[in-house]
Amino acid sequence: MKTRNIIRSIAGICLLTTSSMFVSCEKELDNVLKNDTYGNVYWKSASDVEGALNGAYGLFRNAINTNQAFFIWGDAPIGKFVTNDGTNHSEIFNSGSFVTPYRETGIHNWTNWYRIIDVANLVITKTPEIPDASFAEGQKNTLLGQAYYMRALAYFYMTRVWGDVPLQTKPTQTADDAERKGATSSDEILKLVVSDAQKASSLMSWKSVEESGRRRGNKGAALALLAHATAFQNDYAKSLVYADSVINQTADYALLAGGNVRDVFKNATARENIFVITQKDSESESSGYNANIGVFGSNLTFTTTSNITFPGFPFMVPNYYVDQSRLNRLYSNAADLRRDDFFVKFDDGPVTVDNNAITARYAMRKYSNFVFKNTSGSGNLRAESNIVIFRLADIILLKSEALMNLKRSAEARNALNLIRTRAGIGPLTTAMDDRSLYTEILMERQRELIGEGHSYFDLVRNIWKKKSEAEFPFSSSTLISWSLARGANGSDRLALKGFYFPIHNSNLNSNKDLTQIPYWMGKY
Repeated sequence: MKTRNIIRSIAGICLLTTSSMFVSCEKELDNVLKNDTYGNVYWKSASDVEGALNGAYGLFRNAINTNQAFFIWGDAPIGKFVTNDGTNHSEIFNSGSFVTPYRETGIHNWTNWYRIIDVANLVITKTPEIPDASFAEGQKNTLLGQAYYMRALAYFYMTRVWGDVPLQTKPTQTADDAERKGATSSDEILKLVVSDAQKASSLMSWKSVEESGRRRGNKGAALALLAHATAFQNDYAKSLVYADSVINQTADYALLAGGNVRDVFKNATARENIFVITQKDSESESSGYNANIGVFGSNLTFTTTSNITFPGFPFMVPNYYVDQSRLNRLYSNAADLRRDDFFVKFDDGPVTVDNNAITARYAMRKYSNFVFKNTSGSGNLRAESNIVIFRLADIILLKSEALMNLKRSAEARNALNLIRTRAGIGPLTTAMDDRSLYTEILMERQRELIGEGHSYFDLVRNIWKKKSEAEFPFSSSTLISWSLARGANGSDRLALKGFYFPIHNSNLNSNKDLTQIPYWMGKY
């Protein structure tokens, strides 16, 4: 593409409606958006649409990697991982402080997410104007379906992180298109997520699963998103239907054998995968470790890995790791295959948050796929592990949760036991009461999906409409290390929406129609 075309492309993506201003684009596209086409004159062919969508996936990869947002949002608050790197890292699981100094760009700022949405809006607006003859059979619908899926997925992340956010469904192609909007309620955002994901599913056939390599939006990914979004709406009857629509698609999906689950992070086309974000260095997707920036600038692959899990890795002690006591609490059954599949001991050392007690420490193995760009000298290490957004085990466990909410506890236990049996720990006892069973379902999600960006959102999904801890259907102290209900100085954290992350001040300062989440006023 000519240089002037690239400049126009970047300019189009930097017109953010929520900020009512131009955002600096210096080195903005961390993963080069090859062949992107955002100017009006470029929307003439299928390749233009494919190029724009490639840009959306690249922007999504950048958004979840920046300051380890994927990990910090979904896993760090739970308290299963610990760190020796001070309060900037540990307060998030010690006290539920989401201030996260030095990581605000990825954790608190939603600019990256509106860039994804703007590209999706452009594709949704421009693709119908391109003649059908410019596409292969079924291609136009599939590409449109991917755009609806990516818009839905971006808004789903945003509303789980910040709750009420500005809703924008029109592209910003020129400065005149930019408009300032106040926040739309999370209920309305979720309605759009469901509507968009339904459109995505209807536009794509089951062929899209294999054709996409599970690396692009596909019918199964849209249905998995629908299962999650409707569960977030507390519409568990629909969530069950959507979950089953994926689970029953046995031609495309199957659980991997116990002890081999880590293959989903190496092999995008593993049959357990539904939708993954690849980080292949050969396709300019990988990221490296910058010692000058350190962990604050690295993705979760560098955050959780030790040189025990990958020889040549720059350090032994991961930024976040699991110690012996926490590993034992998480995998209380010694026969659990996931202990050794997911974790490996790297040393006996001090655990700062436990008064420097010396104990066995374990690194997570899920994200231990790397490549050296300088193969002769083992230099310039690049992260290549897939980031798994949805996989079959997740949807089976979500089905179990849906069945519990529908008062079908026996069936919920059966679904749960599918994952337990795969893990080598056998079926759960039938003597458990409903509250204990519900807690066990969410604990099983933590055991199975640890490090995959789900655990904290699982709790948010189950508490965000609750008025007090008495309404929680589970034992919260079993699942998280700080009080979900009580905040600083005894404040009512639930009522003040303190389960959401604070909104970055730059987002608030550029849009006076927005206000900070009540719990974080005066704290951030």
